[in-house]
Amino acid sequence: MKLQLSDVIATLALITSLFSIWIQDRGVRKQLLVANVSEYTKRYQEIILNLPKSVIFDDFNLASLDMAEQDKILRYMWIYFDLCYEEYSIYNDLRLVNKTLWKRWKSGMQSSFDRPAFQQSWYLISQNTTYPRPFVNFINSMIKNERVKNKNIFIQFILGLTH
Repeated sequence: MKLQLSDVIATLALITSLFSIWIQDRGVRKQLLVANVSEYTKRYQEIILNLPKSVIFDDFNLASLDMAEQDKILRYMWIYFDLCYEEYSIYNDLRLVNKTLWKRWKSGMQSSFDRPAFQQSWYLISQNTTYPRPFVNFINSMIKNERVKNKNIFIQFILGLTH
């Protein structure tokens, strides 16, 4: 069977079309990724803007604040933990982002969970919600005893909850 010129042209046109579709798909995926990352960044910024500056201090003690301030902080911390869970799930469960982006997200989480405000809030919120066990273990692994800053304040915080 001899190939006709029209067959060769049709095959080349098909290959060119498939290549073009592949290139466009990659471009669309990159645009979606940029849009999604921008949205996650915007959500993170809104959370941080609504938390008091005191959450970054090593001597932070949630129990020492009035109930209205505790409530506001815990509400935004809960939203932050939900955002962390979404990012965790997008990488670990859905495999929708690459390792480089995940490392950035994870590094940001580690930086947050190194702070007493986030540790104390996680202690309370994780007792009142049902995040999947792998995510809970992931967060708890970032809050090891040797990482808990100002252990005396954390102990006072825990003891303050029991009185």
